[in-house]
Amino acid sequence: MGESAQRVNIHPTAQVHPSAILGDGTSIWACANIMANVTTGKNCSIGFGSEIGRGTVIGDDVRIGFGVFIPSNTRIGNSVFIGPSVTMTDDKYPRVNNPKYEAQPPTIESGAAIGAGSVLLPGVTIGSHALVGAGSIVTRDVPSGSVVAGNPARIFTMEDL
Repeated sequence: MGESAQRVNIHPTAQVHPSAILGDGTSIWACANIMANVTTGKNCSIGFGSEIGRGTVIGDDVRIGFGVFIPSNTRIGNSVFIGPSVTMTDDKYPRVNNPKYEAQPPTIESGAAIGAGSVLLPGVTIGSHALVGAGSIVTRDVPSGSVVAGNPARIFTMEDL
């Protein structure tokens, strides 16, 4: 009786699997789909029409924009920004009934920011406090603290700006 109720805001049109564990202060916006065994930290925002794959773990203070796709078993650290229409992938050989399928979800470390419309290919890691420019296609790991942009995404230095 002494515990306070968890404060979670779930829009009536969102679909949240009963096994999902949502942290205090988290908001799930309209038409979002939160699949089985997803866990979020505190104060997260999952945008309209986003899909969070089963078994994904999301840290505290994460903002996921409109229409983001996150595959199953992705790991996302604290204070991560994922812009609208970001697509993350986990299948290097996408085919129906593919015997070579081996899920390779991305990893997003704490403090990273991923710009709108970016695509992350299977198995990449976005390092802590890295920045992925809008519209980038990330084909390989992004080192902590770096800035990448383009297709394929490449590291930018101060001389490039």
